[in-house]
Amino acid sequence: MPNQRTKAYSYIRFSTPEQAKGDSYRRQRAAAEMYCLQNDFELVKDEDYLFFDRGRSAYKGKHLDDTGQLSRFLKYVQDGTIDPGSILIIESLDRLSREHVRAALPRFLDILGSGIQIYSVSDNRLYQKDWDEKDLILGIFQMSRAHSESSLKGERVGKAWSRKQDDARDTKKPLGRACPYWLKLEKDQHGNDKYVEVAERVETIKKIFALAIAGHGHRAIAKILNAENIPIFGSAKRNVSGAWGSSSTGKILSNRAVLGEYQPTGLNDGVRGPRGEPVLDFYPSVISEDLFLQVQAARTTRNVSKATKSSANFNVWQGLAKCALCGDAMHLVNKGRPPKGGKYLRCYSSAKGRCTNKLVPLAASELVYMEILAKVNSLSLVQDSQARIQKEIASIDIRLDLIKKRQAQISSQLLDVNGDLPAFVLETAMRIDQDLKELKSKKSELKRDAQREKILDKKDFFEKLDLVSFEGRAKANYLLKVLKVKVLIGRENEAVNYIVEAEDVRTLVMRQVADQIDYYPYTAELTELLRSHGDDAAFNKMHAEMVARSLALVEQVQDYSKVETILAKRGRPIRL
Repeated sequence: MPNQRTKAYSYIRFSTPEQAKGDSYRRQRAAAEMYCLQNDFELVKDEDYLFFDRGRSAYKGKHLDDTGQLSRFLKYVQDGTIDPGSILIIESLDRLSREHVRAALPRFLDILGSGIQIYSVSDNRLYQKDWDEKDLILGIFQMSRAHSESSLKGERVGKAWSRKQDDARDTKKPLGRACPYWLKLEKDQHGNDKYVEVAERVETIKKIFALAIAGHGHRAIAKILNAENIPIFGSAKRNVSGAWGSSSTGKILSNRAVLGEYQPTGLNDGVRGPRGEPVLDFYPSVISEDLFLQVQAARTTRNVSKATKSSANFNVWQGLAKCALCGDAMHLVNKGRPPKGGKYLRCYSSAKGRCTNKLVPLAASELVYMEILAKVNSLSLVQDSQARIQKEIASIDIRLDLIKKRQAQISSQLLDVNGDLPAFVLETAMRIDQDLKELKSKKSELKRDAQREKILDKKDFFEKLDLVSFEGRAKANYLLKVLKVKVLIGRENEAVNYIVEAEDVRTLVMRQVADQIDYYPYTAELTELLRSHGDDAAFNKMHAEMVARSLALVEQVQDYSKVETILAKRGRPIRL
């Protein structure tokens, strides 16, 4: 049998986009082919044996993780797929590893020890299993030089970038072409660099925020953009599918660059994080701060209520309805077409047989939902002035949350300071404390303004209320979440009880039998509002029944000292 030719495998790696655009791949491939031709080796070109790491950093060992091609080569060697005596061709030892010699040398020796030869094109040297001291010294020198160069290069790049960040902070000088996707770098009339808007992309940004305000979640927004064939930002290499995803829209909605802010970042103990305060007015602002904060409030509300997707016809009870028996969430279920079927609210645990609560017809429950809107501060749904007040309150809540987080960060940093505190730290802490007081005062003032107007004409309110469109239903749902309303729902035969709580305080109990709704208010303010709505009869009927039940309970208990405790367990004690 004729002697088999020695097989050679080429490993090619480059770590930067600039190298990808250049001649790096062609050069490394051509060198491998020339070496094999000169020595009568067989360069394996089968696709399964091409080892090519695009954008892999050997300095940090990324090419050796589970997805790296060099890692795949080493596995083939270990399981016998690649025979001992084969040759691994690399441009230079720095392509094999730029890690510190302590980490790189054992790997280099392990490859040789497994019977694989390593050919380095740059120094025209073949490293073999039977290496001598000279080979080892040359190999160590190559690896040490590669690590030192990478370390020095990384340090230089880091310092250069830090200088750019300092210039951006001090003079608002653009960082270069690295900028948000909806902007681009151009020269002004004086030849200076500046960031300008990409019109069609800015329109997409505005559409994304408008959809979020209308009640659509990240995933729903992505579907709408894809359905309308709106191009996604970024290159095809970054997004192979070319389609919008929930992560894409979510990142845009949380990116303060739309406000014109630039947040410098840097490495701290190997972890990338913020470097100093954000630079304001660095980029062109494409979204108003009020709109941005309103969207953050809406997103926070969706997260708290665990709302992950939007239905074609928004469920107004989403995140609000809880089971009165077990406290679990009430979900929307479709039991088929009427008259036997239809949509219902169902306790999540009852579906699993862990709760005895019954199905509640959705259509009937939405009549109660309208009444709840009329009994809380819902004028913003039909009145511009109230809508403005509620938007301002939502914006203030977001600002308060940001300031409290900043306070916590400063407190944590102060613990690490030895000696006297720097003056600017004390000034920052005092300014934040003052901002916190002013925002709280402003919020209290807005709440007083909102309370001055009540829904006195319930019929007029219902006529203006939009619970038909997706946006209208989502808006009503969002408002109740902002007001921290929760509704406990329980069904007893034909009657359905609704216990309304605001900020965990019971305010109203409603009972529905068919289209008849009775009320029991827990505050004098709500009592007056019921009377202004003309709901006196329904209120008096339920009040009389509650009193009768309490009297019956008192007669059953011999120890009258326990009456108050028993009544308290049923809700709020009723004074007789």
